[in-house]
Amino acid sequence: MRWLLVDSIDVVVPGERIAGRAVVELPDTLVGDHFPGFPVTPGVILVEIAAQLCGKLVEATVWERKQVWVFPILSIVQDAKFRAFVPPSSTVELDAKLLEIRPESAMCRATVKIGPRRHVTMKLVFVFDPEGASADGDRDFLEAYERNELRRMGSPWVPGPGPADPPEGWEARWDELKDRLPRQPPVPRL
Repeated sequence: MRWLLVDSIDVVVPGERIAGRAVVELPDTLVGDHFPGFPVTPGVILVEIAAQLCGKLVEATVWERKQVWVFPILSIVQDAKFRAFVPPSSTVELDAKLLEIRPESAMCRATVKIGPRRHVTMKLVFVFDPEGASADGDRDFLEAYERNELRRMGSPWVPGPGPADPPEGWEARWDELKDRLPRQPPVPRL
């Protein structure tokens, strides 16, 4: 299973807000026991979906301000309120606002909804290296990966050219680097 949980990004206003959607399709083996006879999407999955979307807002904000690509890591979940169950195979709408940004961290408020009803609200705190360093030191790979993810999700915000852009462009660089992604084994049937 890949952890690419956000399906689309509909709005990006760097420094302010982001909105998108996700279809919560999880294998029955994952949600069947959560809860027997009444399956619901685990809260941790909903937090992860919101974190993935908020991370894109943090990336866009830092890029627009400093032309540095940062890689936000979720570090704190605050005030998470699970107000209503999210059934499996639901399409959820996500909306997040940037509350605060510092050179090495950011805080967002996120809401997960189905239609007009709020199902989950939370504050999420992220940390990142202000210079854009990645854990394994391969910044090119992560930047190409993130740019490709924005394209996959149909993001209306696209980062402009930056000081470290490869001369052949990011699409060509991604074609060169994407084979480094781990291959996904088939999901075992229980």
